[in-house]
Amino acid sequence: MITLLAAATACASPAEELADASSVKPRTLTVPTPGASGADPGTGGALSKAELKRMLLKKTDMPEGWQLDVGSDRDDEEPPAMSDDCDRLGAQSNPTSGMYHVLAKASIVTHDPAPGGKAYAILGAGLTSLSADDAGKVIPTVRDLLPRCVNQRVTKDGMSGLLTYRAFDFPHLGDETLAFEATSRTDTGQAWVHSIVLVRVGTTLIRIARVNLTGTTPQHPDEALVRKQVEQVLAGPNNAG
Repeated sequence: MITLLAAATACASPAEELADASSVKPRTLTVPTPGASGADPGTGGALSKAELKRMLLKKTDMPEGWQLDVGSDRDDEEPPAMSDDCDRLGAQSNPTSGMYHVLAKASIVTHDPAPGGKAYAILGAGLTSLSADDAGKVIPTVRDLLPRCVNQRVTKDGMSGLLTYRAFDFPHLGDETLAFEATSRTDTGQAWVHSIVLVRVGTTLIRIARVNLTGTTPQHPDEALVRKQVEQVLAGPNNAG
């Protein structure tokens, strides 16, 4: 249903994980970010996948001891079926969900290893290059939908529970910034929370997401990590560290 951490953060959405939280395993996240810097969505041109990769955070930027999830970026998905505002919010918050035409994308995903090949937490960063028109729509649309998805009942594959989105405070970075959480609670007592920071720099969308798979205590992306990713996008593919 809701694809919060899709292919550059290719972790299932809260609604998808609600279906079977016990089977959550490390997966490749695909976090999006449009390509180009500038104060206006129309400033700068689209970046290529190779350019986005040069600006993307590296494994050495991630928490010490976390393991890299290796996978290839998937082609754009078909626009998902959306039955309510929670579905719309999840799809809109991840440009690679099929809601937008992605010009290029790059991502990195790591996980905090747990016994049995699963994970305690997931951290992913993604850059997506979009058209100027699409890049300017993402954050305003998500911001508008956030208050419409609070304690919404979700039923999928025989499991039911509540899904709630809420914004949280985060420093303004780039041209636009929005930070929010999605908390899932199943009727059987399982719970987890996604924390996501979206930043637009020109026509590049930065998406950094951290998922706590062991409860509803938020684990927000580290501010220094987000700032470094924004700085590397602002510096451009030829100057990124």
